[in-house]
Amino acid sequence: MQLISIVIHPSLESVKYNQAIFSCLNVAALSLAVWVVNRSPAVNWVAWTLAIPAITLTIAFVFTGNTHYFIWAQLLESAMYFYTAAGLIMYMFNDDILTLDELFAAAATFTVLAWGFALIYSVCQYYYPGSITGSVNPNEPRTWLELMFLSFSILSSTGYGDVMIAHPVTRIVGIFQMFIGLMYMALIVSRLVSLTSAKSTV
Repeated sequence: MQLISIVIHPSLESVKYNQAIFSCLNVAALSLAVWVVNRSPAVNWVAWTLAIPAITLTIAFVFTGNTHYFIWAQLLESAMYFYTAAGLIMYMFNDDILTLDELFAAAATFTVLAWGFALIYSVCQYYYPGSITGSVNPNEPRTWLELMFLSFSILSSTGYGDVMIAHPVTRIVGIFQMFIGLMYMALIVSRLVSLTSAKSTV
């Protein structure tokens, strides 16, 4: 659902109700995230405590257009995605048998983390205008696709530099994302390699 949202985003930027469409996609992705957490060792009630208010606020934003609803929905969605990532990591470390599920979980965890940080960047941009700039129209707010590009660039340590962080608070978020990205790569890759080695030994 996340990848579909990214792919169709450029074609819907000129649509009148594009924000409502993306909000609905976020609700669908959040519902799938709750389903994933329910199948992992994570605590289910925490997922629902984060998801239900986020979905409610997203729907309220679609009908009222109140930006404050949207900002709080993004904060709760971000927390939900981080909790989902934690649940997926717990799932990958839950057994010593390498299956296709672990590979899908590793890929999904990366996208969930990138999505969660992109939501935080969106909130930072709202509270601190100009905190995220770019090589194109540097004084204008970054689009959702640009925020996703920034999040994936930092998390993967690619760092293209087309979209840049220009505020201390947002830079703190970027520092945490760099650390989490490096630790995730180290932990998950070593985990998958060890499971592969154990499987080949058996």
